[in-house]
Amino acid sequence: MNEKKRFSIGEIANLTGVSIRTLQYYDNIGLVPLNKELTNGRRFYDESDLAKLQQVLFYKSLGLPIKEIKDLVIEAVTADQIASVLQKQRQVFYQKLMDIKMNISLIETSIKNLENKKGVFSGELVQLMISLNRDTIFKYKEIHYDDKTEDIFMKYYEDTEEIIEIYWSWKTLILEATMHIFNGVDPKREEGKAFAKKWIKMVTNITKGKLDLLNAHKVAYNNRDQWPEEDRRLMEFTNEFIDKAMEAYLAIDKKGEKYHD
Repeated sequence: MNEKKRFSIGEIANLTGVSIRTLQYYDNIGLVPLNKELTNGRRFYDESDLAKLQQVLFYKSLGLPIKEIKDLVIEAVTADQIASVLQKQRQVFYQKLMDIKMNISLIETSIKNLENKKGVFSGELVQLMISLNRDTIFKYKEIHYDDKTEDIFMKYYEDTEEIIEIYWSWKTLILEATMHIFNGVDPKREEGKAFAKKWIKMVTNITKGKLDLLNAHKVAYNNRDQWPEEDRRLMEFTNEFIDKAMEAYLAIDKKGEKYHD
């Protein structure tokens, strides 16, 4: 019979990059305890301990607290229990992703505002930025449209990360439109037309060039009374600016050419 391979705490530290002090802590709390030889009292890890340590490091990389990790690495843990914990942790990461997306959106709006106003911030814009709710996107789960519209959304938007990207690409432009309004930008002038160009690009990306998906979004827009209050208010506040900017951008001049930047 082959003898199990043994590793000293120093060898494991070098192999995994985990400090000896951390390994000793895991030993003290019984998370990944060291084995002890009966003859000479030497402490060691075997291959099964290494596998357990790899699990610990994996769960730790997900941000799980030590208490939950201890429950996960015990022998009696089931696949369903692990799946449940990981699903909860996935939700935590989505929350963190919302924080990141919202902050990026606010930073982009702030930079645009500073470029346009040369350092001047409107009080209204600051107040809006402070009041934004990162969790607004999750409230869309409570909205129900007609079966056809929901089937179309389900067909094209299966990936959660894609939905998050779509939402924040729209929200970022809504915030930019809000900033333009606070700053008194004329939607029919160059800055408004430049915004309209970005709005068209965003709509094209979101609808993937599919007519049925575009129509589904029109249905959602026409039923915006179901939207989360924050997004509904922002959309209704910016509607006129966006419409006028689009009209100016798409207007055909006397030569039959569209406006171009």
